[in-house]
Amino acid sequence: MMNKKHCRKRGNLLEEKQTTEQRVYSHLKDALLARKIAPGTQLVEQTVSETLKVSRTPIRQAFKRLEAEGLIEMVPNKGSFVVHPSKSEIQAFFEMRNEFEHMAVRYGLKNVTDKDLAGLRELLKKEQETYKSKDLKEYVRLNKEFHLFLAKKSGNKFLIRYMEQLLNQNTVYLFLFDVFYQVDAGHSARAAEHGKMVEAMEKKDESELHALIDQHMKRSMNDLRIQDSGFQPLTEIFQGG
Repeated sequence: MMNKKHCRKRGNLLEEKQTTEQRVYSHLKDALLARKIAPGTQLVEQTVSETLKVSRTPIRQAFKRLEAEGLIEMVPNKGSFVVHPSKSEIQAFFEMRNEFEHMAVRYGLKNVTDKDLAGLRELLKKEQETYKSKDLKEYVRLNKEFHLFLAKKSGNKFLIRYMEQLLNQNTVYLFLFDVFYQVDAGHSARAAEHGKMVEAMEKKDESELHALIDQHMKRSMNDLRIQDSGFQPLTEIFQGG
């Protein structure tokens, strides 16, 4: 039976390990969200270990967390890489998402209330604030909430589940490729489309809402910048970490 001193020591080691893992995870995720690491970059454990002066165990745990969020891919016998979807893959994604968005309209629009509309308008005000403050994290959270709304109003648990999975994947694409920091005009147009969609919901105009979704999906995909520059090597990203 372990004595209290041994238990405290073991507990402190576990806490230290979790703190180190969190530090590695936070550094990498923040760099990914700030678009400092190029898609397709291999995340070399030894580089991270030497730069941050940590063992490989917390690094591997941090990698697993990032993989679960869809930000990196761990390939057996090859290593860990920042996800790098092709244009055709992203196009296939938006085609599928478009179908689910239309399905959400068909099943959810009839259940929208005046209280719901007031809530959506408040959400759009907050969304506008994210453009001014360049808060990408808050923007993607609000964007997901907006696009999941009609699916939730449908009450169909399968539609809600699959729509949420698609929007989680969409979040990854926004983090990696969205031009949030560079192009204000594109996001102003996207926000305006959200406003028009709310107006169509208020009028219960299903055909207009379907047309707006097609337009919005096309713009959302076009706003992704698949090729970019300004990325940094891992050793620079972890400087001062």
